[in-house]
Amino acid sequence: MKNMNVRRAIQTFTLAISIVAFVVFIKNKKEAILLLWMLSFSFASLLVGRIFCGYFCPFHAFDKGLGYIYNKVNFKKIKTPNLLKKEFIYYPVSIMLLLLVVLKIFSIIMPIKIKLPFLIIAFPILVFFTSDLWHNYLCPFGLVMKLPSLRRVLMPKIDNNTCTNCNICKNICPTEAIELNNKRLQIVDSRCILCYECEKICKFDSVKI
Repeated sequence: MKNMNVRRAIQTFTLAISIVAFVVFIKNKKEAILLLWMLSFSFASLLVGRIFCGYFCPFHAFDKGLGYIYNKVNFKKIKTPNLLKKEFIYYPVSIMLLLLVVLKIFSIIMPIKIKLPFLIIAFPILVFFTSDLWHNYLCPFGLVMKLPSLRRVLMPKIDNNTCTNCNICKNICPTEAIELNNKRLQIVDSRCILCYECEKICKFDSVKI
């Protein structure tokens, strides 16, 4: 429990810093540098897993804070339409956003003008739709992190020796990263954003890091 509290405190601090940094960079019209930082962290995740998602992503920070407020007022988001979960829909969108990210980064050294802070679109999506729409399907950085990683640092795992298959963790997971396979609950690494809601809610201490 102590380790979990320490880890959650560190996560809260780093996520708070990330969203402050996001606002400062946007306000000072340094979006290209911000995107370079975010994309660099995304590629680093190929070595250590989705640490960027869990600890440094401003969108996750915003979503986590928003989720806390929504839980207090019992507000329910719109579920992601099945159509938007189709690969022929979300892949072109996320690839286009990734290309815009790359072009914006190259504007540091080349005369490319993309004035619109296009990633602002993430915020209204996170406000109205369930978290999986952005984190799983549309996020350009998430697209990079879907590539196989060498290690999965700080990734939660379900101990099926103590798990009762109550599905509480499965139902609460914001990115639908927990699936039932062969009557055993498993966390899909490529979808997990290290929010640790599953660990927090499990009554049987079956989710471990």
